[in-house]
Amino acid sequence: MTLEKHKIYTLKLSDSTEVVAKIVKADAFSVDIISPMSLVATQQGLQMLPSLMSGDPDKNVTINTASIMMHVEAHKDIVATYIQATTGIVTQPKTLLKG
Repeated sequence: MTLEKHKIYTLKLSDSTEVVAKIVKADAFSVDIISPMSLVATQQGLQMLPSLMSGDPDKNVTINTASIMMHVEAHKDIVATYIQATTGIVTQPKTLLKG
């Protein structure tokens, strides 16, 4: 599995959860990510919510690579929304996600 450090990816997990996160490190057995956000369909459209409501957002989260079914670098609109959700910095207008 080739995931580049410091890039933001969309990960599709084996339970069909879609997670957007920045890669901290990756090897053959696990991937460490920070600030994982889940995509949730709402009446207003897709929204991004923290994947771990009770976890410390400043700590790395480890995912077993066997749980990752697909991965791709996140779309630029998703990256902009992710950055805004995790840092408060607005980088460009959102088009794919609402709220």
